[in-house]
This record gives sequence, structure tokens and C-alpha cells, in this order.
Amino acid sequence: MNVIDLDRPAVVPPAPRRKPRLLVASALVIGAVLGACATYGWSVHRQTGARERQVAVFVFAEASPFVDGLPADTVVSGGRVATVTLTRRVTLVNAGPLPIDIRDLFASRPGVSVRGVNKERWVEPGATVLADADVQVDCAHGLPLGRLPVTLSVRTFDDEAREARPRDGFDGTPWSEQAEVACAS
Repeated sequence: MNVIDLDRPAVVPPAPRRKPRLLVASALVIGAVLGACATYGWSVHRQTGARERQVAVFVFAEASPFVDGLPADTVVSGGRVATVTLTRRVTLVNAGPLPIDIRDLFASRPGVSVRGVNKERWVEPGATVLADADVQVDCAHGLPLGRLPVTLSVRTFDDEAREARPRDGFDGTPWSEQAEVACAS
């Protein structure tokens, strides 16, 4: 038989304590998973954006037939041709993911400079366009033409101006023979 003393408060046995370590560990695991997901999403977003803003252009010298006589912009010094300026064509290829406006091109090294005609040329991805370029050659120091570092002035579809520099430069060899003939005249 159980006797209950009404003058004393009932003694309640303490409730079993939950282990707070399990709750803390669970919160840490959930936080780590959420943080990893957010970091991965941010990284993918940045990589996609960078890839979509990337500009890739190839530049090729167009070989064209010879024109008899000296080019119109020829400088003769001491009875010899000192410099010649040839107007040649370049092929521009958009190898990037978005349409671009190739506004201008410039290439140079000692004795040679190439300047494009500043003009708007929208080029779709994978498409090519032809452009005119003035090639100025110092007959004493610029021949043979060979590879030239080139810089393109480009505007992307989001109206952001950029400069693009093809990694391997630009090969002016197709123009070298005509420049040599003009310089020897």
C-alpha cells in the first residue's frame, strides 16, 4: 500500500535530459550542406557568366592578287622606296558564344603597323566578315611581315566595350611578297 503525504509536495522524478550535443551536431551538418549548396550555385553562376562574356576572335590575312605599280601611299627617299602602305583585307571570325561588334583592329611591331577601318561590324557566333586594313611597312626594318600581335576593339551585345587579343597574334605572311615587291621598286 502506498501512503501519500498531503503536506509535502509530490516528488517528481527528473525528466531524462536530452543530449544537446546531438542537436548541435545536426545543426552544424545542415548548415554545412546549405553552405556548400549556396557556394556551388554561386560558383556555377560566375563561371557561366564569365563564359558568356568571353570574346574569342580569329584574324586572318586575305591573300589578294598583285596590283602593278607602287601603292598610292609610298614614300620615296634618296631614290629608294622607304615606306609603303598597302590596303589589304582581313577575315574576322567570331569564335565566341555571343554576337559581337568588331569596331577596329590594330597590330604593330617595329617596322610594321596594321590599322583597320573604324566601322561597325556585327558578327554572329561562328560567322565571318571581311574588313579592310591599311598595312604600313618600313622597307628597311619591316620585312618579312610574319606574325604580328593584334588588338581588336570589340563591343558585346550588352554594349560593353572590350579589347580582344588573339593568343597567337596575326600572320601577315600573305601580304609579305607584295610589300617586298613594292619596297624593291
